[in-house]
Amino acid sequence: MHNQTKSLTGRIGVSAILLLAMTGCKSTIEADSPASACLQVAGTWDLIADTDDSQCGGSGKQEKMVFTVTQDHCQLENSDGTTGTINGADINWIADPWYINGGEVTYSKAIARIEGKQVTGSYDWNWSDGSNECSGTTKVNGTILANGETVSVQTKVKEKNPMLLPSEGSIAHTFSLQASDAKAVYLAGEMSDWQADVFKMKKQEQGDWSLTLYLQPGAWQYKFVVDGKWRYDHSNPKTTDDGYEGLNSLIVLGKEVAELTVNPNIAHGAVINSDFDSKVLGANSPYAVYLPAGYSADSQKIYPLLVLLHGYGNDQQQWIRDGKIQNFMDNLADKGVIEPFIIVMPSGEKSQYVGKREIHIMEELIPYVKAQYRIKPGKASTAISGLSMGGFGAFYLAHRHQDIFGLSVPLSGYFNMSNYPDFNPEKFTMTPALYLYCGSDDHTSFVSNQGLVKLLKKGGIDFTYKTAPGGHTWRYWNSISSEFLTVISDFFNQ
Repeated sequence: MHNQTKSLTGRIGVSAILLLAMTGCKSTIEADSPASACLQVAGTWDLIADTDDSQCGGSGKQEKMVFTVTQDHCQLENSDGTTGTINGADINWIADPWYINGGEVTYSKAIARIEGKQVTGSYDWNWSDGSNECSGTTKVNGTILANGETVSVQTKVKEKNPMLLPSEGSIAHTFSLQASDAKAVYLAGEMSDWQADVFKMKKQEQGDWSLTLYLQPGAWQYKFVVDGKWRYDHSNPKTTDDGYEGLNSLIVLGKEVAELTVNPNIAHGAVINSDFDSKVLGANSPYAVYLPAGYSADSQKIYPLLVLLHGYGNDQQQWIRDGKIQNFMDNLADKGVIEPFIIVMPSGEKSQYVGKREIHIMEELIPYVKAQYRIKPGKASTAISGLSMGGFGAFYLAHRHQDIFGLSVPLSGYFNMSNYPDFNPEKFTMTPALYLYCGSDDHTSFVSNQGLVKLLKKGGIDFTYKTAPGGHTWRYWNSISSEFLTVISDFFNQ
């Protein structure tokens, strides 16, 4: 059952949510108006959805949802294309069932309450593929924004999918798929922040499905969602691991970011792939090390150390394969933007970097690497960073080992504190410097980052938080790599 339904919360490439965006629902609303009158609910709805999908093999998920509701007398339509009718104090939404992971999602009960401009609700849903079935609940709460707020947010909503129209610097690319028997096909990937239902493809007479997007230059990872089942593009030979024992397809349009590419005219560091026979894990654990250019030439020079953690379900090669961290380091060092340092990239699998994996990294791997390479001692020369699950790990390990790390730089960390049961926000101290990054369009981690920021402020913790447009994607992480590596280098050299 778990294998049948795991993508309800763990969509390809990221940990994602079963999105229930107010579709197929009936809302009960209290108001002072007569029962026959139509309530005015048009505007921008800004909600947080909290899904319990434990019966479907998931571990729960929070997600920010923003959509517009237009109103013509008693008729409604939201920006997802769902229509509805106001009848007295009730809103009845009309929506077809939708598909995910080879099964159909239907609603058994969906009730919302609006008091003033506040929205709360609980949506019960069922998933079935004919052989297996499960159910869950999504709770939502949020606000219908006031007119002054609506303008800016509506603009953001309208611009959320600019890839559908030509824009300055964009490159047209047509995605196509042969699936003549399919009922619905979507394009999902970094262009949709891995949401399954953003870009609906059109069926052609020959049975092909196609969609043209106007994308900015660089690499884009993507998949097709065919009647709810995720699949990579078999006609495209370029692929990369998706973190869920599968593949994402990859296209590169135009030129990539200069720092991300190999420059044949400069000195290059070395990437060493090795493994460690861990007594703690009772197994062999692989890891990778980046040594700066010139490491072998100067046998006396010692270097700071960065521990760099990968995301959920991926491996120690993720930062080399998708992040091109070795190219960033070479190019930035050659330009004098950073001072070189050593990077060790452990294997974390799906561990959240807790339990035995924490002990292995802290008590086995780091001491071993320090003995093997010329590394400066002390916390002022030791930092930790990582993305997604690795962002949580960067925070968790730095907080647990404040005598080891002087700096923690979580990138789009998914801060589910149930993975840290000993965490006590009432007695929270953090001596390592803390520098948080998260994309504002990140449907996986933005909400948990906002929650952590509130907790840090309440505790009087000194930290830096930087957010900019971007999702839970390598498009975002590659865009901030030069900056966060500079932050780390500056810390080492202060």
